Amino acid sequence: MNSATTIDNAQQALTALSTSGSEANVPPISHGLHFKRQLLQHLLDHSVESVIITDMNGIIERVNAAFSDITGYTSAEVVGKTPSVVQSSRHAPEFYRSMWKQLAETGSWNGQVWNRRKTGEVYLQWLSINTLTDDTGKVTHRVAIGHDLTALKSDRNNRSLFTFNDPLTQLGNRQLLTSRLDQALAEAQRNGIAIGLMVVDIGRFRQINEQLGLAWGDDILRQQARTLQAAVDEADTLVRLQGDMFAILRHSRAHDTAMAQLADKLLGLMAQPIVLADNSVVSLQPSIGIAIYPRDAVDNAGLLQAAEHAHSMAKRAGRNRFQFVDQQQHDLHHRELLIEHSLHHVINTMQGEGLSLFYQPQVRPTDGKIMALEALLRWQHPKLGPLSPAEFIPVAENSAQSVRLDRWVIEQVCMQVALWRQRYEHVPVVSVNLSAQQFSEFDFAQWLLACVERAGITPQCIKLEVTETAMMQDKVRCVAMLEQLRALGFKISLDDFGTGYSALACLHQFPLDELKIDRSFMVEASQNDRAFLLLKTIVQLAQELSLNLVVEGVEEQAQLNLLANFGPLTVQGYYYYRPMPVIEIAKILNLG
Repeated sequence: MNSATTIDNAQQALTALSTSGSEANVPPISHGLHFKRQLLQHLLDHSVESVIITDMNGIIERVNAAFSDITGYTSAEVVGKTPSVVQSSRHAPEFYRSMWKQLAETGSWNGQVWNRRKTGEVYLQWLSINTLTDDTGKVTHRVAIGHDLTALKSDRNNRSLFTFNDPLTQLGNRQLLTSRLDQALAEAQRNGIAIGLMVVDIGRFRQINEQLGLAWGDDILRQQARTLQAAVDEADTLVRLQGDMFAILRHSRAHDTAMAQLADKLLGLMAQPIVLADNSVVSLQPSIGIAIYPRDAVDNAGLLQAAEHAHSMAKRAGRNRFQFVDQQQHDLHHRELLIEHSLHHVINTMQGEGLSLFYQPQVRPTDGKIMALEALLRWQHPKLGPLSPAEFIPVAENSAQSVRLDRWVIEQVCMQVALWRQRYEHVPVVSVNLSAQQFSEFDFAQWLLACVERAGITPQCIKLEVTETAMMQDKVRCVAMLEQLRALGFKISLDDFGTGYSALACLHQFPLDELKIDRSFMVEASQNDRAFLLLKTIVQLAQELSLNLVVEGVEEQAQLNLLANFGPLTVQGYYYYRPMPVIEIAKILNLG
C-alpha cells in the first residue's frame, strides 16, 4: 500500500467514524459501527504513516504507533499537548500562519514540513492535515497524517517523487514551482522577456469537504487537475500549491492579453458542473490571480506573493473572475507585511526598536491644572520612517500582536511613572489604551497588578482606556474584567465615546470612572447646533452617572468657550498641549 492510498483510507475511516459518532441517542453499538472502529484501529496500528488526532483547539487526543516510532515520543508524552511538541525551528512563523489560514479557508493542508524527533534530530515529513466537522458544520477534530521522507533520501527516484510531485493529483508541487520559477526568471533576465504566473483556486472547496466528505473532495481535486492539465500549454508549468490552490507558470506568451485569454478559458472550464461517481453534481466558483515579471515583481518570492495578492482580490470581488495585480493595493499589502514582520521582531526581541511613548496632558480649564497624562505610542520605523498609530495599530490587531504590544507599553509606562514619582512631588495619573484582544486574556488583571507592583507604584497611578467598540464585542466578559480591575484599584475610562456603538442605554452597566468624548463631537458641536445639543446631553448624562468627563479635540478658544457652562470637566487637545516626549513632560512636572 503506497503513502497516498494509506492516507486516503485513513481519512475515509476517520470521516465515517466521526459521522457515526455524532448522532444523538444512538442505540447500543451496532455491528457496523463496531466494524468501523476496528477498521480505524487497524489502520492506525499498521499504518507506516504517523497519525495525530487533535480536538478543535489543537490538543492531541490520540497518536498511533508509527508516530512513536518516527518521533520517539510515546502516546503518554504527547496526549494533552499540542503538535508543537515536534515542531522544529526550520520554518518562519509566516509558514505556520499560511498553514492555519489554508486550514481555516479550505479545511485541509498538504505539504512538506521539517519536524523534530525527541532526540533533537530534524527530519523532513510529508504532512496531510484535514478538518472533521459534525452535522452542523462545527469543527470537532483535525487529523494530521505524515510520511517520514528522510528514509527516501538515498533513493533518487523516490526523492524526486516526494520533493517535486503532489501525490494526490500527480502534478508538480510548490517545490517544483520554486525550482522552475528560478530557472524562468534567470532566462527572462538574460533575454529580456516577460513571464507570467497564475494562482488558481477551484472555489467552495471547504463546503464540499464538509458536505460530501474528504474522499469526494480529493476526487474533485483530481478532476480539476486533469482539466487544468489539458488546458495549459506543454511548455507551461502546472503545480498544486496546497489545498485547492494551483499555480501556472507561463514561460512564453505572457503578455496581458494572452494571460487574460488563458484565464478566461480556465474559468469557463473549471466552472462547468462536475458529475461525481454517485451521480451527484457539484458546481464550483474558481478565482484566478495573475502577476507578470518584471512589471509586478522581479524575484521568485515577490512574483508568487503578487499573484497570491491578485488572487485574493479576485475572491473578494465575487469569484468566477480573474484579477491582475493592482500595483497600488499590492504595494499597500507589501507595506503592511513589512510592518507586521517588523512588529514581530520588535516585540520578540523586547528592545522596542524605534518605538517610543509620547504623553499628552489632560487639563482642567478653570485653572489650567494638568489632571492626567495619556500615553501615546509612536514608531520611527527603520525603513518606512515615522508611522502613525492609525497605520500600525490595526496591523498589530490583525496579526494577533496587539496583546503583547499593549503589555510592552504598560511596562514602559509603569517604569516611567515610578521614575517621575521619585523625582517630582506631584505626578498625575497616566492613562494607557487597551486593545479589544486584551479582554480575551484571562490573566490580564493579575499580570497588570504584578507589573505595577514590580515598578513600585500603585494601581491608582494608572488609568485604563478602552473603546466603546471593544467593550461591546463581548460585553459580559468585558464587564467582568473591568470590575476585577476596578476592584484592584485601577481607574477605567471609556474612550472615543460616540464613534462606536453609541451605547447610551448600556452606559450604566459598565464599571466606569470616566467618559472621554471623541474629538469629532467637539468639531461638529462648534459648527452645528444639533451636534452641540447632543454634546450637552452626553455631558449631563455623564454627570448624572457620577463619571469624570474628558473632552478630546479642543484646539481653539471658541471650542473651549462652548464648554464654559458645562460644569467640571477636563479637556485634551492642541489648544493646551500636543503629545510630547518624556523630556518635555519632565519640564512641566518640574514646574508643578
